Amino acid sequence: METRNFDKEAAAWDTPMRISLARDIAAAVLQRVSPGPHMDVLDFGCGTGLVSLLVAPFVRTITALDSSEGMLAVLREKARLSGIGNLEAVQADLTKGEQLEGVYDLVVSSMTLHHIQDIARLLAQFKAVLRPGGRIALADLDEEDGLFHADNTGVFHHGFKHEKLTVVLQEAGFSEISFSSAARVTRPAGNGAERIFGIFLVTAKV
Repeated sequence: METRNFDKEAAAWDTPMRISLARDIAAAVLQRVSPGPHMDVLDFGCGTGLVSLLVAPFVRTITALDSSEGMLAVLREKARLSGIGNLEAVQADLTKGEQLEGVYDLVVSSMTLHHIQDIARLLAQFKAVLRPGGRIALADLDEEDGLFHADNTGVFHHGFKHEKLTVVLQEAGFSEISFSSAARVTRPAGNGAERIFGIFLVTAKV
């Protein structure tokens, strides 16, 4: 499948819709998992850091990881201007066989899962870098019919059924799995009429 060039999209990535969505998702993460100053956090698929920068003030360290160096360059500049010193932006591409590194108390991810073909393999990597008792907080689309994106290049999943994702999480060794609504996004779909798409947050524990 063809992949998107996120480097080219980085400069114009922070649209009002994405900024609003990130605020809703970050608020849901803070409410559901209460990250604290003793925690080391990984934000997988961080993009320009819209969620990372909102979580960073509440935790000890946050590693913001993305496959796009262009996205990370935008994030580094935003962190510099904001005076956020506990954030490290790291480039890695798991689709090329690279492995997650480090040890974390929490892994967060926002609107990235649907771009990952092998969800089970990704969850195994999350589990491998989490401390005992560590948690995940993953936000993504409720199952939809492929109309959320105007261009489905690089999209492997048209959202997720909670029941099916629960099974994958259980098989990966996670427990205490819980879904909640994180946000709702209104945008044109198909014939141009506006539609509301649901965004869930799933939390689970190692």
